[in-house]
Amino acid sequence: MDCGEDDGHKWDCHIGNVKRMENLSVLDYNILADAVQRFDPGPWTTHFNQFPEPESEDGETQVQEMAGVIRNEDSYKDDAELHILPNEAMIMLWAFKTADGVVVINE
Repeated sequence: MDCGEDDGHKWDCHIGNVKRMENLSVLDYNILADAVQRFDPGPWTTHFNQFPEPESEDGETQVQEMAGVIRNEDSYKDDAELHILPNEAMIMLWAFKTADGVVVINE
């Protein structure tokens, strides 16, 4: 494992002999991820549920939380038109106004 040196590595140190990989392809990342999973799954996999069930939320709660996130955006703070709309309409109009290639026509 680690040789314990702070300035360089000992001649037989495994970490010092590791060569840096550059320009990794998707296949290289998959091979690396498989090797990590096979040889070092980590202690965290045995101490808690890796795939917990998300808490169920009703639609109104989801809309309120999305609206809260949008209200923290600068694009919302600078647009007085969004401030007067109910949450559902504000979310839709904000999405259109911030999307690339979309023109909102006010009539």
